[in-house]
Amino acid sequence: MTTDEELYQDFPDDSSPAQGVAPFRPSLKDVSVGGNMNLAMRDVNIYTYVAGLALLSPHPVDPRLILPDHLFETPHITLDEPAADPAAQINPLGNAVLALLGPEGSGRRTTALRHLNDMIKDLTRIFELYPDWEEPDATRLPCEPQTGYLLNLTGVHEPLGERFHEQLAEYGIRARAVGARLIIVATERVWEGGLADSRATPAAVIRMRRPSALRIARRAIMSHAERAVRAAWLDDPESVFAGLLSGNESPQEGVRLADVVLQAKDKRDGEARDRFLGWEHKLTEWFGTDDARAPERRALQIAAAFLDGAPARTVLDAADLLLADAALNWPPRKGGPLAGADDTERCTAAGLDFREGRVSLSAIRPGIDQALLQHVWRKRPQLVPILMRWLSAISKPKGIAQESLPRLAEVLTTMAKTEGLDSVSWLTHEWLRGGSRHADLAVDLVDRLATDVRLGPAMRKELSLWAKAPTMPERQQAVIAVCRGRLGREYPHIALTRLRYVLDKAGEPGVREAAVAALRNLLGNPELSPHVLNALVQWTTASTPGAPSGTVFLDVFAEAAAGDAEPTAYGLLRAEGARGDAVRKLLRDGWRAVWRRQELRARAATVLGSWCDAVGTENGPTAEAVEEIVAVIFPDEADALGDDLNRVIGGTTPFRSRLRARFVDVVRERAARRSADHADRAA
Repeated sequence: MTTDEELYQDFPDDSSPAQGVAPFRPSLKDVSVGGNMNLAMRDVNIYTYVAGLALLSPHPVDPRLILPDHLFETPHITLDEPAADPAAQINPLGNAVLALLGPEGSGRRTTALRHLNDMIKDLTRIFELYPDWEEPDATRLPCEPQTGYLLNLTGVHEPLGERFHEQLAEYGIRARAVGARLIIVATERVWEGGLADSRATPAAVIRMRRPSALRIARRAIMSHAERAVRAAWLDDPESVFAGLLSGNESPQEGVRLADVVLQAKDKRDGEARDRFLGWEHKLTEWFGTDDARAPERRALQIAAAFLDGAPARTVLDAADLLLADAALNWPPRKGGPLAGADDTERCTAAGLDFREGRVSLSAIRPGIDQALLQHVWRKRPQLVPILMRWLSAISKPKGIAQESLPRLAEVLTTMAKTEGLDSVSWLTHEWLRGGSRHADLAVDLVDRLATDVRLGPAMRKELSLWAKAPTMPERQQAVIAVCRGRLGREYPHIALTRLRYVLDKAGEPGVREAAVAALRNLLGNPELSPHVLNALVQWTTASTPGAPSGTVFLDVFAEAAAGDAEPTAYGLLRAEGARGDAVRKLLRDGWRAVWRRQELRARAATVLGSWCDAVGTENGPTAEAVEEIVAVIFPDEADALGDDLNRVIGGTTPFRSRLRARFVDVVRERAARRSADHADRAA
């Protein structure tokens, strides 16, 4: 076994599809029948695909995270009895819906994946679902045949509510019928909140406690044949690793201890022990004294923790700037650059690694950089405001640490995960008000937090507030950038909703244009384009009067009229298979809705006219695809050929002649139907 930091985690750090596992798509196979029946089945398939866009996106699970028997430590579990029949015996593996309840950090996800592996033998049919919703909604759970789903509610704190459980009952019936299986991972509060009776749920409920972290560590060590004997160190009185786990630690602590033991020099490696304990001994040594020169060393250690790996001059100058803060009352050196020790001696005195002109705190002691910052935040909170001012100063344009901004963003991301969003929010806002480079780093920080397991729900709510703040365009721009990144890929419904808020609340044209560009960018992603189109159509048809989001369907395609080399629309029109059918159906719905709004027809005619011009050009759309889209506006123009329609189908090219012929057919069909209706009424 290779110890993996994702083992026994409640959430994956990287949610990209597993190697060798195909992305999930609805199964929409063509039916080999003829005539109208074939068309009818095609329409059913398109409807099924479009309806499926409202469902939560399934993320393939890396099969390597499903632990084999020799590594999996079975937790203590109890099974709830159903309210309707308290004496009934439930086999949880035989139920279509199962809730696995326990505290966060108890190994619920690992246990759930093991259960799904027992239920669904085909590992490529096991998927993870994230809560990509504004409110819990079980109608959005996918239900493909012989497929296993893990709905991961780690980080969610609001109860699911009674409505969700009612919807879950209907889902369970469908899942059982097709052999699908769903396991929901949640805390007891999230699962039971809002229920009059905790047993009034259609799901089988399993409650679990943490498995033994000590046993997990022992299993992990013994899986290494060449170092399996080190498992005895966990109980050996002469070993510094004995007794480090008391029995109430998270399973991941067992994985971490195994990793430390496997890398230790021997069973008396005190530094390895200190590493496992978060470098408590070393930090006490550094911060537990009150000698006169301690502040100077500590300033250098703090600077190195934030700027680990930076050039020595950057770290030393940053430390000097920290000492210069008036709140620290540290006197300046007499003699300036001539005073004090040289760089090498200063770094050595502070316990830093100094080689090839760069300084590192963690090269000698892995992980001590983050441990030191956590120590400062928790043990010296009065220093935190000073550090915030200092970080703002060194990270400003042309500041001391201007070349180390990515490192600062990485450190602050970790700090937010351990100390909460408030620990980094002030600096994030400062960066957003800075130059473009600083704003990009703030966006990177927010993007990581918005998809983080524990902070994600809170950060996504915060983004909702930012999106609705027209007086803070820098925050709206950050929302736009985050939504076109990882948040848009993993939580497309939430990202699209945030972009809609920006569109409708933006106070500056540039912000609204950036939101349209972000939607255009998402449309260029083949996996996301149907989701985006579906949202744009809904906004067009359900928008409140005057809302900018109601015209964005037209706005995102306007670049075709501006003569872009490869407009977004052309890629959509070339889409094939079930996705292509669904995309063209959504395009038809959108253009029909746009054309029926008189105030938009002139712009719509310009865009559609550019599509017609592109037919037959290199990389342009096919005549069939464009005709299929343009034809949806013909019924609204059947009584008279208006100027707007004439701009679309007028001209001398063979394709436009073909469009006019089809328009004439529509006019004749409309006239024939009217004549028949008139004859029926006369009779």
